[in-house]
Amino acid sequence: MWIVHLLSSSAPQLFSPSAPQPLNPSDLDRSALTALKFGQPGTHEDSRGLQTDSSESLGGVWPRVLVVSRRHLRKGKYVDFVGEYHIDLIQDFGGCPIIVPRTVRTVEQLDAYTFGGVDGVLVMEGQDISDRYNPYGTEVNLQTEELEKVKSKHSSDVEKDDVKDSLEMALIKQKVLEEGVPYLGLCRGSQMLNVAMGGTLYFDVVAETGTTVKHIDYDNYDGHRHPISVLPNTPLSEWFHEEFSGRENESIELSVNSYHHQGIKKLAPGLEPLCHSLDGLLEGYYDPNFLDPENGRYRVGLQWHPERMMDDYTGCKRVYQDFLKAATMHRRKVQQQEKRGSSRAVVHSFPHIRT
Repeated sequence: MWIVHLLSSSAPQLFSPSAPQPLNPSDLDRSALTALKFGQPGTHEDSRGLQTDSSESLGGVWPRVLVVSRRHLRKGKYVDFVGEYHIDLIQDFGGCPIIVPRTVRTVEQLDAYTFGGVDGVLVMEGQDISDRYNPYGTEVNLQTEELEKVKSKHSSDVEKDDVKDSLEMALIKQKVLEEGVPYLGLCRGSQMLNVAMGGTLYFDVVAETGTTVKHIDYDNYDGHRHPISVLPNTPLSEWFHEEFSGRENESIELSVNSYHHQGIKKLAPGLEPLCHSLDGLLEGYYDPNFLDPENGRYRVGLQWHPERMMDDYTGCKRVYQDFLKAATMHRRKVQQQEKRGSSRAVVHSFPHIRT
């Protein structure tokens, strides 16, 4: 068997002096990179005392956070994308986003994306969940005419994406629920986990409840806000502790964005509420048995989008900060397990290499 080290000192020179040379990670000035990204290297602390060690995040603990892309029609062709708001926040707190393409082939290749380990799963916005997962319980209590009005008003949302659903539901069931991988679900992502754990949704909040709270505003899509009531003594009240100053045992209001026509009807067993809109609709929840970032546990769903509200409240960033803290601790646990098992003899097979 021949093994050629192309970059060793004895290897033939494959690059001309004027050609770009391959990047050697050991040559990178880590402090310079850190200063470029974070301003100054080292440990950073927010007003609550939560710390982000940016130099450590460049030093080998790279939690892998899987995100399934969303399909969009552009110039007559479908393209896959993930909003950079999410990617930036994952990377800002030391994570490595792994983008999983929502294609039919990916369904059979999903193991290849999880092979290096999964330390976090992030599920965000998208179309309504496929009927195959029974998201509305036994039936939707709307007449045919009402259903057609909803479909006409929210035409882009009521289209289903079975492939995206399949990929995300597989990650939720196999990695999040079976293995305890940290999870953050935003908007549709909060609905997905709730359904996976046995909860149900409203097919359309307005049509089924008659609420006058505007949960989506197509004329002011990104700027629209509505109030929510945050329960005290919850993880959400801790993340937004500035707003609770002097009122630690009372509910307080936040003004959040809103892009949804569906919502949680029945909360799944084991989940606890974090906040409600003023019409009583659940706007956030957590799993109290899986929320301990210091020990790699995080399971949260929010109907709104903190990534789009970074200038509104300091607490919005902490939602991601604790998520990535949990993912980082999950990665460290995996590394410790691998280290303990490294003393065992391992035989690697390379079937395509002739000896």
